[in-house]
Amino acid sequence: MSEEPDPKLRDSRKSRPVRIVVEKWPDGTMAFKFGSALMSALGQRRDEATLVQFSPDRIFRVETNVSEAEFRSVLKTKDVSYHGRIHFSELRVVEPLRET
Repeated sequence: MSEEPDPKLRDSRKSRPVRIVVEKWPDGTMAFKFGSALMSALGQRRDEATLVQFSPDRIFRVETNVSEAEFRSVLKTKDVSYHGRIHFSELRVVEPLRET
């Protein structure tokens, strides 16, 4: 089995809300590189993510079809150091009740 994510599988998955918590945001120019790698790993442009909290942790909410494994794999290829500072969690989607 290949470790590379299948782009067809990713594209066929429905986007869902995800919360990303970054415990320690890097300083200086690494902050820009890190932010770019983060959005790239999520398959998002910078303006597509909602910054929910800025300090002490940065918390983002995005709609993505990227799995956690794919997200972490892409971050590794971007040559950014995060040392487990990022928490990826899918948010529960509650479907409204339909009236019959």
